[in-house]
Amino acid sequence: MPVRLRVRLEANDKKIDNVALLNTGFTTDTLDIHIPYLTAKDLGLWPPPSNAVLEALDTAGGEVLSYFIPNSVRLTVIEPDRSSKTIICNAIVSMHEREILLSDAVIEELEIEILSPKTGLWRFRGESKIRRGL
Repeated sequence: MPVRLRVRLEANDKKIDNVALLNTGFTTDTLDIHIPYLTAKDLGLWPPPSNAVLEALDTAGGEVLSYFIPNSVRLTVIEPDRSSKTIICNAIVSMHEREILLSDAVIEELEIEILSPKTGLWRFRGESKIRRGL
């Protein structure tokens, strides 16, 4: 089971709680998250705002066109006993992806350590508690 976590996304005075997949194969130099266009719509980011840029992205399935919206989403991991710090991310809006993906840079910034990717075990950096993904 891949590691999926409950997250809170905020943009344009809208807030949604959803599940996100930790994707270490989604490598970025900046804090990027990939969101389905329906999630973008719920956050008031679809249709794309004027600062969005249409980009061709290389994926495992080939080149895909997606909208890049800089510094548009506040992201927090929500656990029953604690939450992560909140970070501001760039949103990459996809017409094809069905779930929220967190990049390697976002995972590291949120201080998440993946302990066992197959069984979905993880923890926040510095804690001894082992957590199970959703």
